[in-house]
Amino acid sequence: MTETLSSENGRTVLRMRRDLRHPAEKVWRAITDPSQLAGWFPAAVELDLRLDGPVTFTFEQDPGAPVDEQSSGVIRAYEPPHLIEYTWGVEVLRWELQPTADGCTLHLTATYDDRPGSASFAGGWTLCFDALERVLGDTVPERDYGELHEHFIKAFGLDRGAVTPDGALHFERQLVQPKDAVWAHLTGPETPGKGTPPPTGFVPKGIDPGPITALEAPTHLAYASATGTITWTLRDGNGGARLHVSQTAPAPDHQSAWHDHIEALAADLAN
Repeated sequence: MTETLSSENGRTVLRMRRDLRHPAEKVWRAITDPSQLAGWFPAAVELDLRLDGPVTFTFEQDPGAPVDEQSSGVIRAYEPPHLIEYTWGVEVLRWELQPTADGCTLHLTATYDDRPGSASFAGGWTLCFDALERVLGDTVPERDYGELHEHFIKAFGLDRGAVTPDGALHFERQLVQPKDAVWAHLTGPETPGKGTPPPTGFVPKGIDPGPITALEAPTHLAYASATGTITWTLRDGNGGARLHVSQTAPAPDHQSAWHDHIEALAADLAN
């Protein structure tokens, strides 16, 4: 595995690399020329190739959107044909090319704040690297994003819950399906309502649920139990819904029960 995830100066840093059988000069054009970037980068890119030059990112589904801080950036380092670093909103992308005997190695260092979204970023950039190789003329087999996402979840330890200082148990988990699809999977054929038992999709083994106390489909459900209030929340994340699950007074074995329950849900959604 060539991908690593770390925390540096309070931010998350994802490092990836790809060995390429092409000279650095050729790859440099592919990572800086907008016409070649269009074949593999996740957004259309316009760059003023100079230090402090502006960068604009545009997604196909919204080509007329105004340029704001989330779709623009600035070049912070520029040493052709080996190094370019620029911001994308609050994210920093650093691309480096290291010559090798067979061509070069492309290094990507991405710095951002959303650590729970790291599997989405790593999976997405893996597919982008595959597309880059095709732009360069190589044959690369298609890969499944859901499988990549779940691989990086495990590799980076993003499936683990945490106990907060007040003793509550919390899981934050990126999923690969949108909120509506996740909600439908959790509820199944049932239509939940306040005062009724929660559908089984919301209840892991070992927990005896009480009635639903709060409900707002498809984003929020809470219910009482003998071991505290349990709350499910879904919001938009990177590449799918972001799931938050909390339990205010968990028993010692509940962390593993929740882990297994959430991972089974994620596996079903990824297939």
